Amino acid sequence: MKSKSNRVFQNNVRKNISDNHMLQKDYAKSIGITLRQLAHLLQDDNVSLAKLDDFAERAGLDPWELIRPPESK
Repeated sequence: MKSKSNRVFQNNVRKNISDNHMLQKDYAKSIGITLRQLAHLLQDDNVSLAKLDDFAERAGLDPWELIRPPESK
């Protein structure tokens, strides 16, 4: 079962992709990862803090933005 933090992270990544009006493959390329890596992050049940930090840096975001639930923004 996915943790709440994982679900929020994955939903926020999807929202970021949508907000940038990009396809997943184009978004992945723009942040320097493969589509397969992005798909894994969006399906993984346990994204590590190291992966979260790396993804946030590549996407130009603060890590907390990716794990903050929408209702608290």
